[in-house]
Order: sequence, then structure tokens, then C-alpha cells
Amino acid sequence: MPLPDRPSVKHEPVALVIPAYNEGQRIGGLLRTVCQVSVLSRIIVVDDGSTDDTAAIVLESGRTDARIQLLRIAVNRGKAAAMVAGAEACGCDLVAFIDADLMRLRPEHLTELVNPVLGGTCSMTLGLFTGGRWTTDNSHRLTPFLSGQRCLRWSLFRSIPDLDTSRAGIEVALSLYAWRRGYRVCPVHWHGVTHVMKIEKMGMLRGNLSHFRMYGEIIRYLLHTLAADRRETGLSKPHWAGGGRED
Repeated sequence: MPLPDRPSVKHEPVALVIPAYNEGQRIGGLLRTVCQVSVLSRIIVVDDGSTDDTAAIVLESGRTDARIQLLRIAVNRGKAAAMVAGAEACGCDLVAFIDADLMRLRPEHLTELVNPVLGGTCSMTLGLFTGGRWTTDNSHRLTPFLSGQRCLRWSLFRSIPDLDTSRAGIEVALSLYAWRRGYRVCPVHWHGVTHVMKIEKMGMLRGNLSHFRMYGEIIRYLLHTLAADRRETGLSKPHWAGGGRED
């Protein structure tokens, strides 16, 4: 049974961090949606070295809602660096992350993502697509731990080693750390939501190359973590292989 909201956290500030790279076509619409979510205290878009008009659109959106802030990274450093920079800059312990290319997101989806952490039910939530389209639904069904839509308490995760350099491996890093520490993680099903796929953004060739590069970064992070565990424990397998849980 879900725990009731704790009185001490009902008015706790909540930040939303949106890492964005060349999302000028989509970021304006996304911001119009998230600005309807009253629980959000700050909305930080981290422009990770975009070469299009992403930053200009965010600044213009900020004229109509003071919660919107732009954080610019001059040179593209990858999703992990953008997420960490936003979380460190927001000044809130309770932080939600969403991708900048979401489609059919509704305000209630974000409320549902935040409330279990805000109320003390869990340490992290995962937003999982369902009823959007087969490709993205199936991806979240098979690999829910890779979801870029989540809410968490930053104080519990900020000390993960090499988090800001994990690039596309950051979702694995967060999920793996929660599992190893025994943190409670709650899935939140987002009906109708999907995102723009890489081949739709870049075309078949560049999109597939980008997709393969993403999985390469995930594998590199896992191998790096495995090697670090072996150095620390002297075991032939990582010490987390048989422990921890992710609810």
C-alpha cells in the first residue's frame, strides 16, 4: 500500500531537468506542457552544445514563465554531463529528468512521476511508455532501466563514481546504483507517450549510427564498472551480481 504524503515534504521544491541537443523543433511545445505542472519549482533546460535555435527558444519561453532557466554547455559533452550539470545547478534535492524529444506528454504524467518520491513511497520512479507506439513501448518493456524519464532524490545518487562522464550510460548508472543499494524504485506507466526516434531525426544511416554509439557508451560504462568492482574486491565477478533489488 502506498505511503501517505509526509507533511514535511508536501511543499518541498521540485526541479525538472531537461537535457537537450538540437531540439529546437520540439523544445517549445514540451515547455508549454511542463509549465502546466504546478508542483515544479524550477524547469532547467541544459543545452548541450546545440548548433540550432534550442537556446533561443528556451530563453523566449522563459519570458512567459520565470521557472524556466537555460543552462548552456558550450561543447557537446553528452547526456550524462548535461543531466548532472542541471541537477547540481537546480538547488533541489528532488529532481525529475525527462528527454527533450517526448511526444504526447501530458501534465499529469509528470505529476504521477514526482508524487511517489515526494510522498516517500520510493527513492526513484521510472516513466515507462505504454500505448504510444510499438517500437518505444517494446523498448521500455524489455529494458525499463534505460528510461530517460525519472524522478529521484539527488542526494542519494550524486556520489556515483564517474556519473558525469557516463554519457548515454547514465540511465544504467542510476538504475544499477539503486539496485545495488536496495533503493525502492517504482514504475510509472505513461499511457500514450512516445518519443522521436533517432532515425526520424537524422535519417536511416546517421540515426542507426547514433543508436549504435549510444549502446556502445552503455556497454563501456558497464565494463568500466565491472573493472572497478574487480579492483576493489579482488573477485572474479562484481560484488553486486547476487545482491540488491529494484522494486
